Amino acid sequence: ILSANLYELEILRLLHLFAPDDPEVKNMVKKTLTRLKTTCFGNEDDGVGECFDTNQNVIRFLTVAAPQETDWIKDRISVFNWHFGDKKRPWFCQWYFWLCLSELPFELAKPEVDKYKREMADWLEHKSCLMNSEHDQTIHPVLLCILRNNLARYPEYAHIKDRQPYINEKDGRLYFDTEVETK
Repeated sequence: ILSANLYELEILRLLHLFAPDDPEVKNMVKKTLTRLKTTCFGNEDDGVGECFDTNQNVIRFLTVAAPQETDWIKDRISVFNWHFGDKKRPWFCQWYFWLCLSELPFELAKPEVDKYKREMADWLEHKSCLMNSEHDQTIHPVLLCILRNNLARYPEYAHIKDRQPYINEKDGRLYFDTEVETK
């Protein structure tokens, strides 16, 4: 369920981003939206197994393919919230949710980001990431940019909007500067 839908929804999301007026893309998106309305992970309160994770893929897809479907998006967010604490989950479930939030219009994302704002800010302001492996070098900058993209929409963090993570030459770790520049 997860891999098949992840591939389909991500490919269609990208096609819609890059060719939103293409008739074939429009047709595929329309058919997929119709299909998602009939699935447990796309339109019901199913937080069990792969359906929980696939629900997040639906949120990300809807953000691009059907942003006007705010009730549907909010419903998918509710499913995440209802079931996230049902069991111990790997770290990337929450981070992928944060990625979804970073791509939503702020009016929709704000109530959710508000819940995690302090945690996100703590990550950026007080933590660093190892950069020892190729995996670290690939994933850690992305993770910090997810946090930046969520927080930069708040007035008090607007100054970080264009900043990038950096590697401290002294310790080789990845950091993010959130300090307000003074002149």
